[in-house]
Amino acid sequence: MEASLREKIIELFEYRQLPELIRYNNSEWDNVFYEKLIDLQYHIYMLDHELETNWEVDLDIIAERWVKIYDALLALNIPKNQHDSYCRHIYKYQKHELDIREGKLPTRLSMEYFYFYKSCDVKLLRKIIYKLNPALSKVFKESQWRLFDLVTEINDDIEDIQEDAQTINGNRFLISIKLMGKQQTETIFKDFLNDISSRNAKTSLSFNALNIKDWTETQVVETIQLLESQLKAYDRLDTQLYDDFIPKNVALKF
Repeated sequence: MEASLREKIIELFEYRQLPELIRYNNSEWDNVFYEKLIDLQYHIYMLDHELETNWEVDLDIIAERWVKIYDALLALNIPKNQHDSYCRHIYKYQKHELDIREGKLPTRLSMEYFYFYKSCDVKLLRKIIYKLNPALSKVFKESQWRLFDLVTEINDDIEDIQEDAQTINGNRFLISIKLMGKQQTETIFKDFLNDISSRNAKTSLSFNALNIKDWTETQVVETIQLLESQLKAYDRLDTQLYDDFIPKNVALKF
């Protein structure tokens, strides 16, 4: 694994507060477990890499990537008969990526639905952590991370426009700008982020070191600021690849 990719994975884990979940109510840090989580995320990234770099997807290679993911799950003591259940959100996200080849773009889906499934990898990792650390479910259910996952996944899309502009990527922010323009895209994303903030304000998701409510609101504020700066940077981007794969599907399916 390249050092840069390993660093990217660790940054993802820290940004999504996964180390805090591993540490919760644990006196010792389980580094072996942490390394196995990194390995799992690496193989998920490799699957994503195949989808992002090849318009004509080689299904044999995709199958090989899934074998690696399943092996990583086995190493984390997830039995084979539970793999489909654990990976069901990743299957859905993979379908969304493949749908781009048929002109079915992310903008045909609601913001909530699309970003719920785009956070599939983090949901899988958290599910495994919850399994290892049962004390967590006594504090917050896995479903109570929903708003945090939505806003952080949106943040990733907006943050990654420079990188994603060079790939076949279901970056909804970029695709929305291409289809609707910057002004309408700004309105759509800000309205949804403000809705997340309003919903979050009605929750009481804080307990000792775990403070989902504050983490979520912080990310809403930071994501709106990031959105504004990235909209300004957009005009300097080379988005030719997006120009190539979006207009070829003139009869867009919404």
